[in-house]
Amino acid sequence: MKVSVIITAYNCEKFIQKALKSVFTQTFPPQEYEIIVVNDGSTDNTLNLLKEFQDKITIIDQSNKGFVEARNTGIQNVKGENIIILDADDYLDKEMLYKAVNSLECNPDYECVCTDRYEIDIVGNSIKRIFVGEDNIFNMLAAGILFRRHVFDVIGLYDNLLFEEYDFMIRFIKKFRSYYLREPLYYYVKHGSNMTAQDGYWERGWNQLLKKWGKDEIEKWVAVQSREEGTSRFLKIMKG
Repeated sequence: MKVSVIITAYNCEKFIQKALKSVFTQTFPPQEYEIIVVNDGSTDNTLNLLKEFQDKITIIDQSNKGFVEARNTGIQNVKGENIIILDADDYLDKEMLYKAVNSLECNPDYECVCTDRYEIDIVGNSIKRIFVGEDNIFNMLAAGILFRRHVFDVIGLYDNLLFEEYDFMIRFIKKFRSYYLREPLYYYVKHGSNMTAQDGYWERGWNQLLKKWGKDEIEKWVAVQSREEGTSRFLKIMKG
C-alpha cells in the first residue's frame, strides 16, 4: 500500500463528510491508500457520521487525549509506505495523492513533499494562497505534507506542544530534505473554532518553542520566513 491518510476528528460533524469525500474522490487508485480516522472522544454526531463510511475507512475510537495524541495514534496504526495527515475541517484537491506520491517516487533523495495551499472561509471562498517556499517551517503544516513512513521511526512522533508542527519540521530538516511542489493542493478552512483563533494561542506556542529550542534556533527560522515573505508573523512576538 502506497499511502495512509490520517484524519483526527473531534466534534467536527460540520466538516468531516467533506474531508472524507475529498479523499474518496482522489485520482490516485483507491486500492493504493487507506484512510484512518481517529475519533478523539467526540461528544457531537461525529462518530455516527464516521460509521456511515465504515466500509471505506478504519475508525479508531478513543477517549479525548488531544489532537496531537490522536495524530500519533493514527501514525502508529498505518500500513502505508507514506503518510499524509488531513485535518477533519480541511480537504484535499483531487490530485493531491497522485501528484505528491509521484513527486516522492521521482525524487528519491527527498523524504517528504510539501505543497502550497489555499486558505478559504467556511463557505468555500478563497482568502489567499499560501506559498510554502523552501524550508520555511512556519508555513509547513503537518496536515497536507506527504512523509515517507520511516521518517517517524527516525525522528519520533509529534511532541505535545501547541506548535507541534513547527517543532516536528525543525527535527525533520535537521535530518532530511523536503521537496517543494509548487501547486496549491490542500484547502485550509478558517473558522471561529480553529485552535489558532483562541486568545493567547500564538504567544503560548511561541514560548513553548523557545523553551525547547532556544532563541537562536528559532530566530534562524524566523529569518528564513522573513527572507522568503518579506516579513514573519513572529516578529511582533519576538519584539514583545
